[in-house]
Formats: sequence, structure tokens, C-alpha cells
Amino acid sequence: MVYERFTPISYHVTIQKSYLKRESVMNWLKNTFGSFWLTLPLLFLYALACAVATFIENDYGTASAKALIYSTRWFDALHLLLTLNLIATLFLSQAWQRKKWASLLFHSSLIVIVIGAGITRYFGFEGTLHIREGQTQNRMTSQEPYLIVRALEGDQKYYAEFPLPMAPLGKKDFDYKVLINGEPLHLIYLDYQPSQNPKSSEATLEIKAHYKGETQTLALEGGNDLRGITVPADIGGAKFLMEWGIKEIPLPFSLKLERFELERYPGSMSPSSYASEVIVIDEGKNIEMPYRIYMNHTLDYGGYRFFQSSYDRDEKGTILSVNNDPGKLPTYIGYAMLTLGLLWNFFARNGRFYRLGRFVRSQNIGAFLVAILLALALHPSSLSADENTLRMLSNLQAHSKAHAKEFGNLLVQDFGGRIKPIDTLASDYVHKITKKEKLLGLEPTQIFLGMLMYPNEWKQVKMIKITTPRLKEVLGVPLEDGYIAFEDVFEGNRYKLSNYVEEANRKKPAMRDKFDKDVQSVDERLNVAYLIYTAQALRLFPDMEGMTDKWHSPIEAIQTFSERDASFIQGILQEYFIAFDKGVEDNEWGDATKALGNFVALQTRYGSNLILPPSRIKAEIWLNHSQIFARLSYAYILLGLALFGVVFIGIIRAKSASSWLSKGLFYLILFTVLLHTLGLGLRWYVAGHAPWSNAYESMIYIAWAAAISGALFFRRSSLALSTASILAGISLFVAHLGFMDPQITNLVPVLKSYWLNIHVSVITASYGFLGLSFMLGFIALLMFALRHPQKPQLDASILSITAINEMSMVIGLAMLTVGNFLGGVWANESWGRYWGWDPKETWSLISIVLYTLILHVRFIKGGDKPYVLASLSVLGFYSILMTYFGVNFYLSGLHSYAAGDPLPIPSFLYYLVALTFALILLGGRKGDLEAPKLP
Repeated sequence: MVYERFTPISYHVTIQKSYLKRESVMNWLKNTFGSFWLTLPLLFLYALACAVATFIENDYGTASAKALIYSTRWFDALHLLLTLNLIATLFLSQAWQRKKWASLLFHSSLIVIVIGAGITRYFGFEGTLHIREGQTQNRMTSQEPYLIVRALEGDQKYYAEFPLPMAPLGKKDFDYKVLINGEPLHLIYLDYQPSQNPKSSEATLEIKAHYKGETQTLALEGGNDLRGITVPADIGGAKFLMEWGIKEIPLPFSLKLERFELERYPGSMSPSSYASEVIVIDEGKNIEMPYRIYMNHTLDYGGYRFFQSSYDRDEKGTILSVNNDPGKLPTYIGYAMLTLGLLWNFFARNGRFYRLGRFVRSQNIGAFLVAILLALALHPSSLSADENTLRMLSNLQAHSKAHAKEFGNLLVQDFGGRIKPIDTLASDYVHKITKKEKLLGLEPTQIFLGMLMYPNEWKQVKMIKITTPRLKEVLGVPLEDGYIAFEDVFEGNRYKLSNYVEEANRKKPAMRDKFDKDVQSVDERLNVAYLIYTAQALRLFPDMEGMTDKWHSPIEAIQTFSERDASFIQGILQEYFIAFDKGVEDNEWGDATKALGNFVALQTRYGSNLILPPSRIKAEIWLNHSQIFARLSYAYILLGLALFGVVFIGIIRAKSASSWLSKGLFYLILFTVLLHTLGLGLRWYVAGHAPWSNAYESMIYIAWAAAISGALFFRRSSLALSTASILAGISLFVAHLGFMDPQITNLVPVLKSYWLNIHVSVITASYGFLGLSFMLGFIALLMFALRHPQKPQLDASILSITAINEMSMVIGLAMLTVGNFLGGVWANESWGRYWGWDPKETWSLISIVLYTLILHVRFIKGGDKPYVLASLSVLGFYSILMTYFGVNFYLSGLHSYAAGDPLPIPSFLYYLVALTFALILLGGRKGDLEAPKLP
């Protein structure tokens, strides 16, 4: 007989219960930690908290922002919750089973980065080391303040310390307990009083100390970045020493400062670089190692990193930042994983980006061109001057153009120490005074020369820009005049604007009205004109004794050079003045050209180390006169608008433009991009550093990135190409509105790093792609508002635009993320800290979080509709505007271009916000279009 094996029913029941229990746990995980309904609110809460913190920091200081948000336990818990949510989501997505290796890699990298950041925060520490020349130091001071208690009871000594940063907001209640010989000492918070001087970090912390039934109130004077004053106390039979402030931390080795070196830009007080020549002395290992520490070149020894931070005013001592970071390795591994994962994601065939690309290629969106146009020109206002002045101006206009061009090639040193052609100086100064590129038919160098040679006559010329009627009334000039003369602001020796300037300067920028701003602007223009009239701006003459790299103006040279050298300078100046006057009167310029040769010879002999090569001079002058970026703004906008108009008409009529027209316009836009690239390259060559170190340069780079994104990445879509062209034109137009300074300047020491080129170029280019996403979202919303059952071609266009929009957003977010973390590497290599919650880097993080939220909205019900992406891509770009403009001009920080109080918010921004919400509401009425199935 054969017996069958059987399993008891109870066993099956147990297995089924176990299975159901596991299913229940999985469902619970999916519905809580693994749910995008949790992810999205957490991301929004995180972005909101960071945004609020930046405004708290701006108004109340970094300590308050940390006390209320950055250093709180709830903010740490938010990090932890986001990490757990990411782990659960990755687990439930089963990315490894679906072979989504790229997605798995870059999402996992975020977990590694958080782990590295946690190790750095909880196990690393920072501080500073101050050493004077010739001294040896082995004790650093902490970055964080501590409440320190030293106790003596009988023969026993006790020591305790508690990290205790304090802030005006978020005052920290505490009750610390220290066991002294088995008895508890309670230290209880009573009050915190910061200094009344906003520039001082001094503060008083009042505490109550309770020990063995006895209580004393102690006032501890110190600060978040100051050493505390030790306060003695006898409580309960024990002796105590207490202080609150930064503490000393012993190093296992010593550093001796042999020499501190500070280099300045030639002829300027601005630092070019500074360095510390030190010797590492490790007696335990019998090591004496010389080392040079300077910006972006750190000393690594014994687990510590030393960074050049600052220096003493007398330039005889150095201040080094010190960092001990056990989390560096996992953090860098996380950064590498993130970069590799994001790059891989663009080429993974089973990834969403690749599938979106296939969908776009399958669509047929056509084409191009019509033209629009516009040309406005202003003619200079009439001038009032005497007969001699009018004759001088007439001769100057008729005779001096060729000589002025020669004069423009002469080199001069500006007040920042930069050597440049006089052509550049004249262009900058004349534009500042007149707000025009030319005036009265004269080139800037002709005007500059005229003001130098005939100051009394030019003071009668109405050339100084003025706008407000009230200021015109104050000065007693006709209301219809747009310009005033230099002499209009003086009554004898009295400066008419003196009181008005002082009053305007006392006001906060946000409180200044148009009159105040006009007063300040006119005052600045007058000062610039005065520098030309007195020749103080004409720093032509190198130090003939070779003691410094500073170049001198005529008056400085005559007053400070040796008697022999001063006499020589006076002689060649007089020779040139006579020759120039002869040239203006008789149009004979031979002597003047010969006299210019004397200046060139002098500069070549005594300033040869600073002389620019002829090719660089020509390149800079070409940039000055071509106005390439300003002109390209019109080309971009006109081509983009024409293309958009034709494409839009084609969509409405369900017809596409001819292929030859499309190709023709594509090549025109491509040629414009090539000219833009040439301009950037020339500016790089002229400046000697990458052209994205200030607001103007970064703006023209953003325009280039936007144009490149359309011409290279989305060239198959005429609509995307037109949008990119319009965006590039608008960016260039904004760069030339007047509140950004286009002058080429020297770099500050910390920006002299290859990390600048990598970090800034990547992050700034991301703005171009995200700006393109904004424009495409705007167009999509407009199309939603125009949807009609009889025009199905609109739906097809919306779907194509939406796919391109998402692709552009993915590229922009990837670049913004990588660029931001590369900035962390730069910061760590420059001053030993990945992250300092500076407003710029924080708003960059906020933008990353918000765009991450936007791209993941499609995972919730209804969130994958094209209308949702269009609306959010428009709204999301406001975070980029805040990151770029808002932080630079409204919040203080390391990355800000403006210091002090913020400027008033421009009125056009309110209209833009209103237009945005109006378009979202209009498009929402017909926003039920479903997303397409991707191939």
C-alpha cells in the first residue's frame, strides 16, 4: 500500500495568516512611508521651512535661523522622515527587478549623502586657528559656543560642557544637570540679552545655578563667536568657574607661522590672494613639515584640514579655518553616485527621459518665419552753451574721431587695479554720465578727451542725465529738459544737492522714492564727471622707481614722483595738450600722435609686467563697440517671435511651414548662437577668467545656455526652438536694463578656483533649461485656453510641448542638483564646509526640492495630466527667480551681489504673478487632456 504524505490543515492556515500578515505590513508601508501622498507634502514642508529660515536669517541673523529651524530636532526628524520615505519608495518600486539601474543609483546616492551629512554633523567639528608671525599654536577655538562648568569640591575636580548657541529668536530654555560628588548641579535658563549694537555679537546669558539646596543667579558675558568671561561662584560648599562662549580645543600637533603674504591687484587695495607659510610640528612623530596654505589649497594633516580664511589688519597674522570631518568620504561617494546616476538616466533605454525623447521624435511639429520689427532712436537734447563751447564741440566732432581712436588704445589702470584700454574706461564713464552710447555725434573717447582738455567748456554742456520733475525744479532747469550741465548744480561754491543727497542716503532703500533715487544717481554721475575733469580717472603713469604696481594720474605723478620724474611727466603732458589743441583747431594730428607715443614708451618701459598684448586690447575694444550681447537680444527675440507666430498659425490652421523656411530659420538662430559663443569666448579672453563671476556675466551665460538648449537639444521642435530663442533674448535684454554692471572686473581670491568654472557654469546653465520649461509651460497654458473640439491639432501640440517641457525640466533639475553639490565640494575645498545654509545655496536647494516635487506629482492620481505639469512648471520657475534675483538683491549672504538693505520689489513682478494665475485659471477650464502613452 502506498501512503500519501499530507500536511495538516492547521499548517496551511498558519502559512496563510503569515502571508496575510506580510501583505498587511506591505500595504501599510505602501500607504504610509512608501506613498507619494506622503512624499509630496514632506517635500513642500521642507522647502517652506528652508524658505522661511532664509528670511529669518536676513532679519534676525544666522543664530536665530538655526535656533528656530536648521538646528532643531523637528528639522532633523524631517530629514529622517524624508530618508525613510525614499527608502520605502525605492523598496516598493522594485527598481532592481525592473532593471532601473540608473534611477536606483541616483536615488540611492541621496541616502548615502544624508548618511555622510549626518556623520559630519554629529561627529565632526569646526573651528578657527589664529597665529601671529613667528608664533607656534596648538589650540584652536570652536565654532560653536558652549556653557562650560568647572567645579572643585574637596580634592575632586569636575568638568562639564554643553553646546549652547543662543539667538534673539528661539530662545533656548534648558535645565542641565551635572553630578558633583554624586549630588546634582542644576543649571537653569533665565534670560538672554544680546548687544544693542547690531554689529556686535556680545551677549549676556543669565542662568540659575542650584546645588545642595543653595541657589545663585549668574550673568555670563560672552557670545556665539566670542570667548566667555569666567564667573566664579561658591554654591553649597563647592567652588565653581562658569563661562559661556567658544572654547579652546587642543590639537595633537602644532603649527608655526613663518610668514603671511598678501598680494593685491596692481594699484589697488583689493586683495588678489593671500597665503600662510607654516610649519607643521608633530613632536610625537618627530615631524617638521613646511607647507603653504592659500585659498583653495588646504593643509591636510592628522585628520584635520586647515583653510586660509582671513588675516589680521596689520597683515602680520593669519586666521585659518579648521575642520575635522569623518563624513567626507561617504559624502563624496554619494556625490559621485548622484552625478553618475543622473548622467546614466539620460541614456538608459528603459528610463522615462529616453521614452519621452522617442515620443517627441514621433511627433511632427513644424516651423517658421515671418518678421516683426521695431526701431526707436533718441536724439540728444539741445544744449545751452556759449559760442566758444559750441565752436569747440563742432571742431571736436569734425576733427578728432581718428585721433580719439588712437587715444582709446592707450592703457590705463582703473581704481580696482585692472589694466584696460582707455576706450573701455571712456565707454563706462560716458555711459554712466549720459546713459547713452554716444552724445552729440561724438564717440565716448572723443567726449572723454574733450572733458579732459576743455573742462570749463564741457561743464556748460547739458550731458548729465536727470529724470524727475521735482529735482529739475530744485536745480531750476526747464521741466522738459532730460539733461543738465555740471555747472547747473552749483551756486558759487555751494553744492545744491548736498542736503538732498545726505537725506536720501539716510533712508533705507525700500523707503526711497523716485526723487531720492534720482538725487543719488545724479550725484554719482556728477562725481564721475569730476574724476574726468580733474584727470583723476586718467591713471596712465606706472611707478617709475618700480616700487609698486600702482599707476598714477597726472596730478598724483607730479606730486609724488621724484623731481626729475615729475618734471618729465609734466613735459610730455604739456607737449600732448598743445598738440591736441592744435589738432582740434587745425585738424593737424601729427604732433599729437607723436606725443601719444611718449605715453606708450613710458608704459612699456616702467610697466611692462602689466602691459596687455595687442590682441587682447583689440578684442576688448571690439567688445566695447560691437555691443554684441545687447544687439543679440533683439536678434533672438525677433527670430523667436517670428518663428513662434508662424508655428502657432500653422497649428491653428493644421498646416506646417515649408521645410526650406524651417531650415533657414534654424540656421539663422544657430548663427546667432555662434555669435553669442564668440562674444562669451572673447569676454573670457579679455577678463582672464570665466565670464560668470558677477550678475551681468551670469545673465548673459544663462541666455547662452537657453539658446544652446533649443538649438542643440530641441532643434526638432520649432516651437521649443522659438521659445528658447525668446528666452535667450529676454535674458540678454534684462542684463542690459541698467541695474547690472557690465564692467569686467578682477576676481576676489576665493573665486580663483577651477571649482568656480565647474560649479557656476553647471548651475547657471540649469537656469536656461528651467527657463525654457517655464516658457513652454506658459505656451501650453495658452493653448489649453484656446482648445476646441474642432481643433484637435492643438491637443497634439500640447502633448508634444508637455514632453519637451518635462525633458527640459529633467535636464535643468539634473544640472541644478549636480551643480549645487559641486558647489558643496568647492566650499569644502575652499573653507572646509560643504553647507553653511547661506541664502543662495539654500534657495538653490529649495528649487531642487520644488522641481523634484513637480516631476513626481505624476505618481498621484490626476497628477500626470499635461495641464498639471504646465501649471507647475510656470509656478516652479518663481523659485529660480528668487534664487537668482531675490537672493542676490534682497537677502544678505556670501553669494549676494548687493549689500545692506534690500531694494524695492519692481512693480512688473506683481503684474507677472497676476498674469500667471490668470492664465492658469483660464487653462484650467479645459485642462482635462490626458497624458499620452509613451512608447
